[in-house]
Amino acid sequence: MAGVAVLAWVVDSVAATRVEARISSAVEKSADLDTSPDAYVGGQPYLLALATNEIPTMSVESLDISVEGLGIVNARTELSGIDVTPRQVVSGDLAGAPAELYKRVISLDGVAFGQLLGITDLDISNPYDISPGGGVASEALLTGTPEGFSEPVSALVNLRLDGPIFRMSVRELVSVPPGREADATAAFTFTMDTRHLPLSQQAAMVQMRGGSIMFETERQNITVELADLAPLDTGDAGDPETAAWEQAEPDN
Repeated sequence: MAGVAVLAWVVDSVAATRVEARISSAVEKSADLDTSPDAYVGGQPYLLALATNEIPTMSVESLDISVEGLGIVNARTELSGIDVTPRQVVSGDLAGAPAELYKRVISLDGVAFGQLLGITDLDISNPYDISPGGGVASEALLTGTPEGFSEPVSALVNLRLDGPIFRMSVRELVSVPPGREADATAAFTFTMDTRHLPLSQQAAMVQMRGGSIMFETERQNITVELADLAPLDTGDAGDPETAAWEQAEPDN
């Protein structure tokens, strides 16, 4: 009996791995990525989807993607509750499949976010959780040397969304040279239209996690297209400028 269980586990693992490889290859080609993204299909066991006609969850993630105007970012797409046919379970071709929830997340670490602020040595941390993972928070402790300063400044900032606009404001200056409070506050105050991010639409959530600022968008009850699986909004594979973020109007 144990041997049968092991064999079933091996067969299921091989099937899931093959599907993940096919999805990764298809997304790499469609999105014109430099490297293959990491694809994951959920379900224990995965082939149970042949009976349930549902893949519970799947994700595609790319690390260290170069994005013009942002620098190097990490990006992830997640789908939940995907209704599939047996053929789609085996092939991994999910085009046309209904999905309950779709998420796309872009993470900016200290280097990428520091580029936006003009602070090249920026460090981002959780002000309430000093563990390596850092937890999740709607505030962040930023430390870095702004232009015109000779030593690092630390500021506790609020991360908020006002419609499509991301607003970062200083809640408290933790460490600042005497007499430079106003300059430090200005250096750590930032506004950005999230429609300029390669998310496909404006961000619905912003938070600090694991030393990065994360922007997330989500849609419900979608019909999956290959472009949806790309970690970044790439638009039509034949015409990348159709990406929604490329068409966003500049700030007034």
